[in-house]
Order: sequence, then C-alpha cells, then structure tokens
Amino acid sequence: MSQRETAFTGRIIASLSHEIKNVLATIKESAGLMDDILKLCPERSVPHQDRLIQAAANIRKQIDRGVDVVLGLNQFAHSMDEPRAEIDLNGLAERMAFLMHRFAQKLGIGLISVPYSERLKMVTDPFGLEMLLAGAVDACLSRAEKGSEIRIQPCVVEGRPAFWLGSGPMALSATLLSKADCPEDLAALQGDLERLQARIYDVGSAEHRGFLVRFS
Repeated sequence: MSQRETAFTGRIIASLSHEIKNVLATIKESAGLMDDILKLCPERSVPHQDRLIQAAANIRKQIDRGVDVVLGLNQFAHSMDEPRAEIDLNGLAERMAFLMHRFAQKLGIGLISVPYSERLKMVTDPFGLEMLLAGAVDACLSRAEKGSEIRIQPCVVEGRPAFWLGSGPMALSATLLSKADCPEDLAALQGDLERLQARIYDVGSAEHRGFLVRFS
C-alpha cells in the first residue's frame, strides 16, 4: 500500500477501536450497576442471585480483557499515522509481544518482552518496523519447540539500536545472513530490512537460538 492508503487504514481502525472501547465502557458500567443492585438485595430474594453476581463479575473481567485488546489495536493503528516517527523500543517490544501472543499460544510457545535497562528510542518507519519484527517472530516460532519461550528484547549492539528475538539471553556469536544464504522465511524480510537500513543476524548457541536485528 502507499503511505496515503496505509495512513487511511490506520485512521479508520483507530476510530473504530475508539468506538468499541466506548461500547465496552458502557457494558462494564451496566454490569457494575447490576452487581451493586444484586448485592443490595436480601440474600436469596432474587432467583439464582449468586450465579447472577458471578456472571456480572465474569462480564467485567472479560470487558477488561477486551479493553486491553482494543488498546493494542488502537496503538497498532496509530503506527500507520506517519512514515517516520520517534519510537520507544521498549514500548514497541511490549506491543509486539501482545500482538503476536495468539500466534505463539497456538503453537504452545511463550512470547514475552524484556525491556532494555534504559529508555531506548529511534526514528524510523513505525509500521514497517512492526512488519519486520512480526516476520522475525514468525521465523523464531517456526524453529522453536513446544513449551519453549521466545523473548523480544531491545538492546544496543556496537552503539546502534537492535532487537534480540530468541530463547534466553542474547547470545554473542552472530553470522550475518546474506541474501544468498538467507532461509526462505527470512528472505521475505530483505525488502523491509533494506528500507529500514537494518541487518539480520543468525545468533545463537546450542542453548539459545534466535535472530538479532540491528539498525545502521
């Protein structure tokens, strides 16, 4: 898509997610009111009173979950606003772990974000970077064993911002993946890597395998 099309898509998604959040807020308020009324009634004066109170609590719990989902969708939509913007990499790692969680969960693999020890920022294409990291996460998931855990971790390598995506702490040995020897699933990322002025490295040891995405 062109930048104009991407920005339009993001604008509509952001608007709709805001409306969904308003709907959830109204439902939560109504469930809370129902719960308060039920608790004010004398015990056993309302048929199935205990079950209704529990149902109201479950509704509020699922609404809170829905709000988190809508917030993630809204943040994703706003990544399409501008072709270049300053990004908080710790926040991005957390958002990517949230957005890709279901894909990992279906494979029985854990997916977490691990923040860098300091605030780490860079100016880049937010939407393009999300696509790049999503592709790298998919590559990690395709290689990971069921029951393992993948981490998305911002870091600094040779003075430049980077992301470690793999199991356990970032390993030190790294081999640059050229177009010639790049696995098929990672070869699809080469266009994104070039646009974002980034390189991807096959990093790891027998214990910790993963990929390092480093920006120039």
